[in-house]
Amino acid sequence: MPARTGAQYLESLRNDKREIWLNGEKVENVTTHPQFEGAAQSIAHLYDLQHQHPETMLMDSPDTGDKVGTTFMFPRSKEDLKRIQETTKIWAEASAGIMGRSPDYLNITFACYASRLDVWSRYGNDQGAKNLGEYFRFIRENDLCLTHSIVNPQVDRSVAEAEQGGGEVSLRKVGETEDSIIVHGARMLATLAPFSDEIVVYPSAGGQGIRHEDAHYALSFALPMDTPGLKFICRDSYSKQRDTFDYPLSSRFDEMDAVVIFDNVHIPKDRVFIDGNVDLYRELTDATNWRNYIVFQAMTRALTKLEFLFGLGHMIADMNGVNKFNHIQEKLGEIWSMKEMTRSALVSSIEGATTVLDGIYVPDERPLLALRGLMPKYIPRAMELIRLIGGGGFLLTPSKADMEGPLRGYIDQYYQARNAPAEEKIRLFRLAWDFIGSDMGSRGELYERFYLLDSFRMTAQAYLIADKEKDSNMVQKFMDEMTLHENNLVEK
Repeated sequence: MPARTGAQYLESLRNDKREIWLNGEKVENVTTHPQFEGAAQSIAHLYDLQHQHPETMLMDSPDTGDKVGTTFMFPRSKEDLKRIQETTKIWAEASAGIMGRSPDYLNITFACYASRLDVWSRYGNDQGAKNLGEYFRFIRENDLCLTHSIVNPQVDRSVAEAEQGGGEVSLRKVGETEDSIIVHGARMLATLAPFSDEIVVYPSAGGQGIRHEDAHYALSFALPMDTPGLKFICRDSYSKQRDTFDYPLSSRFDEMDAVVIFDNVHIPKDRVFIDGNVDLYRELTDATNWRNYIVFQAMTRALTKLEFLFGLGHMIADMNGVNKFNHIQEKLGEIWSMKEMTRSALVSSIEGATTVLDGIYVPDERPLLALRGLMPKYIPRAMELIRLIGGGGFLLTPSKADMEGPLRGYIDQYYQARNAPAEEKIRLFRLAWDFIGSDMGSRGELYERFYLLDSFRMTAQAYLIADKEKDSNMVQKFMDEMTLHENNLVEK
């Protein structure tokens, strides 16, 4: 099956028995449920965009010749990396960067993994590597949408995962049959779960600390969302069941987060990629260059978010006439600088790309890792600056019902802007508030702080991978010129 349309994607969601729970109720159909319908339609739009921009977003399958998504590509040139980035950018701009787990995130992850089956086959894991390669071809040829859950629940982070909750909480292998392994426990945080075709589990960067005695926690596999025993408990919905005039973003882009319960779930052995192989589990993130590819995707999306924030800030300041004041110009310049540093780092990651194996291009990790430590600070800071630029205006936004009510004449007179009518100003401020101040906006800010580990750990990682020799040699050169002469020494 070639690249899907939005209609085909929605039809796939209607035809399974996934167990999605929201507010104590089991959701029967996410495509029609009032809290999920908007996001389902938005993801369907992403699939339609592939067919509106086929020259960028589609490529020929190396197996069938059918048109498949570009984000499944093994990049073999810098131009390929640019094309993957352009595809991610088109999808990101469809939600102003809000949907952080759009399908390209895991498409790129599994393309990365499948390009490094040499790593997956280490330590005798030949069958797991074979399974992963076949699974990648399956999701590419069927254009599937995936969710993932790679972190165990928060219980007691001061002890090993295997010890949390008496060893009865974290996802683990509890049994095996001739055709399957059996797993039990829970994982967080399955973003996009209600809207995905399958769920995948693989090591997080934190998996490097797993102990050999806890091998039954070292797992990687994939399952259809309606597999018996899978249960998804969603957080509160931030989807607003009001007109898009009032909530232009919340009504459409709440991708949802969920905890996944694995209640003695049977995983077919041909869907298992790691089964207790601790050494491979520890090495996988670094050895496959996963971080390079996924931060490349994530920072492309983050750039889109910064571009949107700069546009909001400029338009608000211009409407209110405050962009002539230097303290407002300084705030807007700060957002622009974040945006430009992000864009420059992405260019650098492509231009500094290196090759592995038989010519697969890997983005340069250095500028990306620097961004990864900075972005959890950039976006919250940019959102704070928008609040300061807009000030009390965010609290003075009539609803659509007000706009269509008997007081419209007063609203037109008293809510006007310097260079725009009241309706235009209200649209802008409602849009901005939904991005920076609504419950979904607050979730977005928290997401940016932690979705690829926190700033503290990623900044520390930047130091650990840094090439210290060149810079240290320059310092040493000057130190070597600081000589002491024996005849200047005074004996005591």
